[in-house]
Amino acid sequence: MRIAELKGKKITVMGLGTLGGGVGTAKFLAKQGAKVLATDLKSRAELANSLKQLKSFPIKYVLGRHRITDFTNTGLVVKNPAVPKNSPFLKAAERRDIPIENDASLFFNYCPNPIIGVTGSKGKSTTVALLERMLKKGKVPVVLAGHNTTSVLDRIELLKKKDWVLFELSSWRLEGLAKIKKSPQIAVITNLVPDHLNTYRGMREYQEAKKKIYQFQNSRDYVILNRDNKITRSFGKEVPSQRYWFSLKSFSEQNGAFIKNNKIFFRSYGKESLVLDLSTLKLLGKHNVQNALAAVIVAKILKISNRNIADVLRSFKGMPGRIELVRILKGAKYFNDTAATIPDATIAALDSFNKKVILIVGGQNKKLNYSNLSRKIIKRTKQLILLPGSASDEIEKLLKRRHFSFTKCNSLSSAVLAARQRAEREDVILFSPGAASFNLFRNEFDRGDQFKKFVNKLS
Repeated sequence: MRIAELKGKKITVMGLGTLGGGVGTAKFLAKQGAKVLATDLKSRAELANSLKQLKSFPIKYVLGRHRITDFTNTGLVVKNPAVPKNSPFLKAAERRDIPIENDASLFFNYCPNPIIGVTGSKGKSTTVALLERMLKKGKVPVVLAGHNTTSVLDRIELLKKKDWVLFELSSWRLEGLAKIKKSPQIAVITNLVPDHLNTYRGMREYQEAKKKIYQFQNSRDYVILNRDNKITRSFGKEVPSQRYWFSLKSFSEQNGAFIKNNKIFFRSYGKESLVLDLSTLKLLGKHNVQNALAAVIVAKILKISNRNIADVLRSFKGMPGRIELVRILKGAKYFNDTAATIPDATIAALDSFNKKVILIVGGQNKKLNYSNLSRKIIKRTKQLILLPGSASDEIEKLLKRRHFSFTKCNSLSSAVLAARQRAEREDVILFSPGAASFNLFRNEFDRGDQFKKFVNKLS
């Protein structure tokens, strides 16, 4: 479908949301002259900010519910990427042969520019943030899509002829690429660990979604894979494009970026160069070194100099909500790691410090296993504070078996206060939930903002 064909077309947007993606979709479609109906299970009050952004557009709304007729009496359904595939409303549309798209599949169809796609269980946002800075430093024009709360479809109208698109792609957005059989020209997978198993039937289905980022590439395209991750390493055998590895260990001959003698090196078709001494990197944690390596490879493919890349790496302090230093109070440091929504992310955060920490953890379980995190908590925490939630219940059960003591709090504000009471000079207080936020907060961004608010009120 061409953009011109949207004019006058009846389109149902399923899931307006509060993070900007649904707003961007509805706005773009309305601007093309489509007859847009937006439907969301949230109420008008909950969606007040989103609706305010769309008030100048002739959009119809069905809020607080969905109606079957809006999915069967329409020409196209554009679903929020997080809507489950087995939704009865989507099934109703399928039975009527109504096409179903998401914002990513429409974007890939309409976008005339080359795309850099970044996916992975964790590290997407940091890698994208680093890459954006490297591209700008190297005078490569770039437009962001899907990054944090950056919308997608309305980015198309911002594009100029020579722009690259830098697209942060969730597994849900990648699912939409299967129908149109398109992948980005440069694909990055930061890592793959268990996540979203509350919406996928298992790791195999989750992996298959992630593979879409390279499955429709050709020999002129590029794929960048984590050599240290067992799953992404296995992908290297089947990619149709030019493969580049990144690793915390040196490897011979093959293309990629790696660490040798505490320095970052890049190699392409036998030519090797030094990019940066790791001692000058401000980012905390080995996982962030991997993110930096992935960004280095893309920057080098786009002919950005080692000097410009190194300048960005030396100055970049990290993303909000990712081991973000919030405050130093009486010698104790408070870190916000709200983006840790899975146990592996909290494990990586704990490993980023060279001392035991006071850890605030917990939330809702996405059908993930907490055994490894529980073992890491025993080794790497001096005090543990548990928030309410099904993930917390699982952690509690595992720690009780090991007779490990902890404190339970019924709110984040009381957890922050409990951490303050236990903190001594030079302590690290780490808020790294390792779980979803939807039992207590609107989303993980709201959760992080609340944590920072409570920490900054401490005296």
